[in-house]
Amino acid sequence: MASLLTVDQLVDHYVELVQVVRPTPTPRIVSDPDDNVVVGTALAAKAGLLVTRDRPLLSVSEYQGVKIVSVSEALALIAAR
Repeated sequence: MASLLTVDQLVDHYVELVQVVRPTPTPRIVSDPDDNVVVGTALAAKAGLLVTRDRPLLSVSEYQGVKIVSVSEALALIAAR
């Protein structure tokens, strides 16, 4: 179903939902430095879940209170609420 909103209206609504954060510096958690930035961003945002398909990140499973889960795990956690 196509949205009845214009692109500008969609962007305006999106802006209401986002929060800009600077990644928290993190030690080397996985080998890919970009993945470490993703974890640092989740920490800075005080996220409870980090949802990813990245296998090295999924192998961590949790870091400083942020659960690192697959899409199916995230959906199961949300459905269980």
